[in-house]
Amino acid sequence: MRLDSPCARCEVTGMALAISILPLLTIIAMGYVLAKSGIIARGEWGVIETLSFRVLIPATLILAIAKSDLSLERFGGFGVALVGTLVIIAVLASMARLISRDVLSNASFTSMFQGAVRWNAFVALAAAEQFLDGNIAVMAVAIAVLIPLINITCIVVLSAFGPAQASLSKVGNTLIRNPLVQACAIGLTLNIGGVSLPLPLAEALEMIGRGALGVGLMAVGAGIGLRRLTRLDWRVGLGVFMRPVFTSTVFVLVGSWIGLVPVQIFAGVLVFAAPAAPNGYIVAKQMGGDADLYADVMTWQVFLSLLVLPFWAAVLL
Repeated sequence: MRLDSPCARCEVTGMALAISILPLLTIIAMGYVLAKSGIIARGEWGVIETLSFRVLIPATLILAIAKSDLSLERFGGFGVALVGTLVIIAVLASMARLISRDVLSNASFTSMFQGAVRWNAFVALAAAEQFLDGNIAVMAVAIAVLIPLINITCIVVLSAFGPAQASLSKVGNTLIRNPLVQACAIGLTLNIGGVSLPLPLAEALEMIGRGALGVGLMAVGAGIGLRRLTRLDWRVGLGVFMRPVFTSTVFVLVGSWIGLVPVQIFAGVLVFAAPAAPNGYIVAKQMGGDADLYADVMTWQVFLSLLVLPFWAAVLL
């Protein structure tokens, strides 16, 4: 088989992606072992999740947004395609909610919504380093454009469909007090104002933020039940399909219609086909979502991404 053939490229891409994702699966497995063995008791994971929700994830958001290039010249059509795809997915999810309200609880809907729109930027960046050949900077645009929008959108959905069925004023109040939204606001203020963080503070945030991915993934692993993970559940099946398959296809269609170059389209595919981010599990635990469902969906999405991303790389690159 020729090395430049689509099949050969797909095989090489799949191997490289599997290598980049293997550490994530290992950390998830570590969290499961730590909880199952009692090394960290089940009751203690709540404190870990709160630390991640209120400190680790916000530190990552502030630094990532503050350092991103938000100029129109930088993201242009690519940014429009990213936001357009997010809007389409959110609208379709809202329409589906109206149809499925008799068979899907609010908590399950919010977790499936998060699983469809949240993305693991660490996985996407790792894959971009393998396949984009010097064009990895385009991923910074996706981080700057989508992180604030996705976090605010998810908090609104969780507030509106949470246990208390919040009113508009309560949704607004929840947004203001939410540490993820506060972190996005701080990052955007620093970015737009051209304010550079003092080096010691920036390094401190970076050191704190390094723990966000590992702690979040271990918390996901701690919340996994192997029996639950292997049972047939249409909610899990739909949630897994939505992100790596459906949302990435929507972006390819939107990006092609706008006229993006193949490298930009594939960068967007990395955003919408990468598995959901572990912080969604923490948010679900803190705000009344179905955290177990989110953990199951996110875990299976990791495996499906191993199949979907090499396919798109072979087609687009």
